[in-house]
Amino acid sequence: MRVTSNISALLALLVTQSLAGPAGAAEPTKSGEVLCQDLIGEGDYKGALAACEQAYAASREPRILPLIARIQTALVHPVQAHEALVRYLSGPLEERRRKTAEAQVRYLETLITTLSITTKLEGAEIRVDDQVMDPPSLARGVPLTAGAHRLTLDAKGATFSRFVFLAAGEKTSIELPGSGFLALSCAVPQVRFFIDEQEVSANEASQGTPRSAGSHRVVFKVGTTDWPEQQVMIAPEERVSVVCARPPTAPPPPPHAAPGMNQRGFWVTGVGLSLGIATLVTAIYNGSEFDRWQTANDGLKSRNLLFDDWKSKAAENNELMESIQTRRKVTVGLGIAAGLVTAGGVALLFADSAPRQSGSSSWLRHIANGVTVNGSPGSGEIAWRGRW
Repeated sequence: MRVTSNISALLALLVTQSLAGPAGAAEPTKSGEVLCQDLIGEGDYKGALAACEQAYAASREPRILPLIARIQTALVHPVQAHEALVRYLSGPLEERRRKTAEAQVRYLETLITTLSITTKLEGAEIRVDDQVMDPPSLARGVPLTAGAHRLTLDAKGATFSRFVFLAAGEKTSIELPGSGFLALSCAVPQVRFFIDEQEVSANEASQGTPRSAGSHRVVFKVGTTDWPEQQVMIAPEERVSVVCARPPTAPPPPPHAAPGMNQRGFWVTGVGLSLGIATLVTAIYNGSEFDRWQTANDGLKSRNLLFDDWKSKAAENNELMESIQTRRKVTVGLGIAAGLVTAGGVALLFADSAPRQSGSSSWLRHIANGVTVNGSPGSGEIAWRGRW
């Protein structure tokens, strides 16, 4: 990136000298312009930019605009340099200087991209690289330096962020906050699933249904029994799984249940199967994320990337790998928990299902009678309370 910046600064210097004409043709008359040129010679581009902008605001001399373009190019601000040269070209110029300025404009256009952002959320604040943007201007499209940019949206008390990589010379349109996936599962027979008061099929609920990022209402129903409504927040490109907890009233006994089966076994088995589903979903998602990491990692080998772009993408790729490794650990933990809980539920269902004489008992039935299942929205608790 330093080599590219030096090349840009050199090109800007040559262009500015061409546009300014011979040294003796027009001597600067404004002290601000003289200070600007002195600071450029010293390499203080930030100070030179402030001096040049102040001189131009005071005199409106067109010859100051190429100086501003030169400084902005050296600072790797192609959008601002492009704007300065476009203003310079809007006035009367010699043919030679006009052609030189137009060539510089074409060069800068190879470093600029256009981004258009829309949202359906009212009163939303959109920031690009932490700079608040005007929504109408964003909808039409704003010029940006090609490369990686961070987009942030604040609306209805929620904040959504994402990174995008914009290619030079292209126009990209994005709708925020984007969408994620919401998956529902429940071990209770004949359960019905509702998202935002709309029923979804069991197959669609288990696979995951795409939903816009934000808050959504989730309800599980069995007959006339409703679980308490849950508010679920989804981030862009995120997959959220919701497992039903214990219903407010006990559902009817499962059909064809063997006499004497401990009903708590159904609950424990259901929780174990739900954990197994969560394990599978997490593993599949982690696999897709690993493929994405591998693709991005291969892309870092390209020799066409600028150093700053390569460093930014490498940092994002490292963060992605850390997330993948964390999810691997979570997957292993979920798998172990799913196996243990499911095995315990099966043991409760079948090992103690034989009819017992009045007053008789067994150690497994004694343990089962002390098992309780409590839950809150989106979570569950299994506990044992009793005397040994």
